[in-house]
Amino acid sequence: MVAEIFGGISALKASLDILKTIKDTTDVAARQAIVIKLHEQILAAQEAQLSLIEQVHTLKADVAKFEAWDAEKQNYELKDLGSGALAYMLKPDARSGEPPHWICTNCYGNQRISIIQHTSHKHGGMAFLCQACLGTISPSSETFDGGGYKWLD
Repeated sequence: MVAEIFGGISALKASLDILKTIKDTTDVAARQAIVIKLHEQILAAQEAQLSLIEQVHTLKADVAKFEAWDAEKQNYELKDLGSGALAYMLKPDARSGEPPHWICTNCYGNQRISIIQHTSHKHGGMAFLCQACLGTISPSSETFDGGGYKWLD
C-alpha cells in the first residue's frame, strides 16, 4: 500500500513537471507530445488511487470481520471435558434463547464457530465430532459430566 501511495505522489509530481514543460514549449507538435504524456501520468495516478481505494475497502472489511469475531468469541469459555479433552462452551449469560452447546477448539482458533455433535466412538464410549474440521473429542466417560447437560438425550 505504501508503494501505491508513493507511486501516486510520483505520478502527480511528474504531471506538474510536464505542465511546466508545456508552459515553456512553443512548438505545437512538441506540446501535443507533452499533453499525451500528461494524460498518461494522470491515468497512472488515477489507477494508483483506485488501487488504494480497493485496498482500503478490503482492509475495512477485514477489520470489521476481526471486530465481529472478537465480540463473538467473548460469548464462549474454554472448558475441560475430562481426560484433557477441551471444548469451548457458550456462556450461560450469552445464550439469548440459543441452546447450550460446545464448539470445536480447532475451529475456534480459526475464527469459526462449529458446534460439536455427539457421535459413536469406534472403540465404544462417548465421542464428539466437529462437522467442519472432522476433529474428534473423546473425553473419559468417568470424568465427563457434560457441563450439566445430558449429551445422550
